[in-house]
Amino acid sequence: MRPPFTALRALGALAALSALVLVTACGQEKNANRTAPGSASESDANRRQQYAVTTVVLANASHGPQICHSARMMMPPTCSGPDVIGWDWDAVTSQSVRGTRWGTYHLTGTWDGTRLTLTEPAKDLRPGDKPRGGTDDPDFRTPCEAPPGGWKPVDRSKVSHAAEQRLQELLEQDPEYGGHWISYPKGIVGRGQTVTVVTFTGDLPGNEREIRTAWGGPLCLLTVERSQQELRTVREDLVKRVSAGTPGYLGVGSDPVNNRVRLYVPVPSAPMQQELDRRYGKGAVGLAPWMHPKALPGTGLRS
Repeated sequence: MRPPFTALRALGALAALSALVLVTACGQEKNANRTAPGSASESDANRRQQYAVTTVVLANASHGPQICHSARMMMPPTCSGPDVIGWDWDAVTSQSVRGTRWGTYHLTGTWDGTRLTLTEPAKDLRPGDKPRGGTDDPDFRTPCEAPPGGWKPVDRSKVSHAAEQRLQELLEQDPEYGGHWISYPKGIVGRGQTVTVVTFTGDLPGNEREIRTAWGGPLCLLTVERSQQELRTVREDLVKRVSAGTPGYLGVGSDPVNNRVRLYVPVPSAPMQQELDRRYGKGAVGLAPWMHPKALPGTGLRS
C-alpha cells in the first residue's frame, strides 16, 4: 500500500532539512544523546539561554520524541537525536505510520548539552515559513574588485560545461589548489554571467596562466593558508569520528570561502573549538551550529 501524499510531503521536508548537513552517519545513533565535549561545563551558563531550530520531531517504539538532525529515508522514517522535553503531540499536526509519529516544526527551548526543553509551544512548519536556527552559510560574494569594464569573459570559446569540467580536473591535480566557488556579483555584465573564485596556497600568476588554458570566464584568485589536500585529510578524519558516534558531532561539510572544514554541532562551545584547533591546527575546522540563540523581539538582545 502506498503511503498517503501528506506523509510523502512531510518526508520531503525532512529530507530538505537533513540536506543541510553534507555528511551524516547512521552510526551516531547510539551516542546521539551523550553530552558533547565542553557542553557540560557550559550547561549552567546556557541554562537560561533559549535556542530556536526548525527540525523534524519523531517518536517510535524505540524512543520518545526526539529532534532529528538527519534521517533514514524510508516509510516510516527513522532518525535519532536529542530528546525534546515538554512535547505534546496533541498541540501539533503530525503524520503516523506503523507506530512512528513525526512532523516538521519550529521549536524554541533551552539546551543543557544533551536535550532541548521547550519554553514555547511547538509550531507547525507551514508553506512559506522561514527556518529558525540552522547553520551560518558562508558568504559566497565575489571578494575581488571588478576589473575595468566589469566582469566579462576573456575567451567565450572556453565558457561551457565542458570547460568547467576541464577546469575542475586541472584544479584537482594542482597541489596548491585550496578550493573554489561560484559568485553572482551585482552589476555583472551579461545575463547569467558568474565569477569563478579560486584559491591557492601560492603562485597566483602561474596558477592563473594554467587556469586560462581551460577556462575563459570571469575569474577571481585568492591566496589561502591550507590546500585542498590538507582540508580533505581533516575532513576524512572528522567523517570517521562522526561515523564512530563522537558525542556532539552531527556531520561534516566543506567551507571553501573560509578555507576550512565545517563541523556541524547542536550548539558550539569554546572548549570544543579549542580541542579542534589543537588537533587540526587553528582555523582548520569551524563549528556550524544546528540551533541558534533566540533574540528578544525589538531589542537585539538574546533571551
